[in-house]
Amino acid sequence: MTVKKRSPAIQTALIGLLGSVLTVIGGLCGASISSLSTIYELKRQSQRIDVAAPVGGQSLSIDTGSIFLTRQEAAALDSNRYYVDFERGFVLHRPLVGWNKQEEITVGEQLADEKANCQGSTCTQPVFRIRYGAPIEIESDRKTQVNGQPIPNNLLDISEQLYGLPPWKGQYYSQILINYFSKEVVLPLGMRNLSDMTLQTIRIYEGRINRIIASNGSQFIIIQGSTSLDGIRVNGNPTSITIDRWLLFAEAENAFYTVEIQYMVQSGQPLQVWDDLQTYVESFRVIK
Repeated sequence: MTVKKRSPAIQTALIGLLGSVLTVIGGLCGASISSLSTIYELKRQSQRIDVAAPVGGQSLSIDTGSIFLTRQEAAALDSNRYYVDFERGFVLHRPLVGWNKQEEITVGEQLADEKANCQGSTCTQPVFRIRYGAPIEIESDRKTQVNGQPIPNNLLDISEQLYGLPPWKGQYYSQILINYFSKEVVLPLGMRNLSDMTLQTIRIYEGRINRIIASNGSQFIIIQGSTSLDGIRVNGNPTSITIDRWLLFAEAENAFYTVEIQYMVQSGQPLQVWDDLQTYVESFRVIK
């Protein structure tokens, strides 16, 4: 059987946005909402699952009902509360108290923030992010262990290609990232359906996946993973940390979406950050 080689462009994008960027999200504030907004929230109460992080202990509640809204429903949402992007076809709760403004950047700009270069057609694809507060400074090297195991040499070599020689320094935020991949751009790279998008990510997160939730013909796929890092420095102090992450993959007629949510228990951030995270993931919807 012939194994199809992955495109370096899409691999670079996924490493930068789904592997190296350690992140989480934002929350709930009081606001009046329209009657249709209320219906939108009531529809989300029907089918829920709790996706727990076995290491960090947090459990994210996710609606397994429809992830879609019609254009009419999206147009009727309270614009003060929800960001509605008809061009890219999705809905997200606007930034809440303590969270920075929503940014729209590109894959290339996101990788540049991580001091990495982007190559290929995915570099111009849009990325939407909301960050909480100040970053956490993390420093790692070739002796850093992931989930109690040494990092494979091939991944260390990729890190050197992307970020240069160690030690590697990164600023990690609590944030949400939404990647929009036009099918016109990624289909030639072998991303034909939702399963292809998910499999690309699993390859990068090899050995770190705790749970995959999907069904035949599912509208979306959910991955939960936890990463423990030993032999690192946080804000200059030697320590070990655990980063919990949830990835939601969704598909529309002309695009794929990846929603990345990450949470660091040892961040020292208020518990409200976790509640905010739950609100953001509940608000994401794809517009038909």
